[in-house]
Amino acid sequence: MTMKHLLTVSALLAITMSSGASNVPAFDTTWIPTQPEVLTYRSTGKQGDGLYQVSVWRTPSGIELYINIITTGFTKSVWGSMSADLHPRSSKSRIVVDGQVTMTTDCSYKPGQLHIATAIAPFNQVMDNTLPNTNLVVDFSQTPLVARVLPLKPGADFQFTSLSPKSNTLVPLTLRVAGEETIQNIECYKIEGGDFEGQSTYWIEKAGHHRVVRIEQPEASRTTELIL
Repeated sequence: MTMKHLLTVSALLAITMSSGASNVPAFDTTWIPTQPEVLTYRSTGKQGDGLYQVSVWRTPSGIELYINIITTGFTKSVWGSMSADLHPRSSKSRIVVDGQVTMTTDCSYKPGQLHIATAIAPFNQVMDNTLPNTNLVVDFSQTPLVARVLPLKPGADFQFTSLSPKSNTLVPLTLRVAGEETIQNIECYKIEGGDFEGQSTYWIEKAGHHRVVRIEQPEASRTTELIL
């Protein structure tokens, strides 16, 4: 291979790497505090009413997030750890249904691959999978945070690869700014999103910490609203 060919290949590689990197937007995590920010929501739906709570905080090595969901006969706790630029490191999820069935999911991320395993008790079932981890995979623990750190503006459209704990596979995650509305006297961006849980609409506070003010999930007939 001649020097000219080497230079051409190097240029093509540089263009390819640049194009891949440009697919990941610049996340703004500067507002995340070192003491946990706790947001509590009231959730209503056909399967029962309940509470939804999200905590996020900055650590010396990155960001951690904790989610707790309680409805009739159902509890779910999720913990996630990630770098300051939102690349996930590990996550854990525990779901208990009617006090009888327990699903525990553990996920870990390494360069080039991720590993996810779900154990279902009392049936002694285990689902285990290793998947490619290139560029950025959004972990299921990061769902409440992603829209809050994006450069939102009218018409903005974002597409990611995300990890589904329902199937232990990679699936699309899409977010689109559909408009601007005022909810609970808070000026918000209206976001239409789609992920492993189906289609959802989010109202994200424009200013401050860009809190999620309201979530509507039509497929589950569920509405979740921030308690101020």
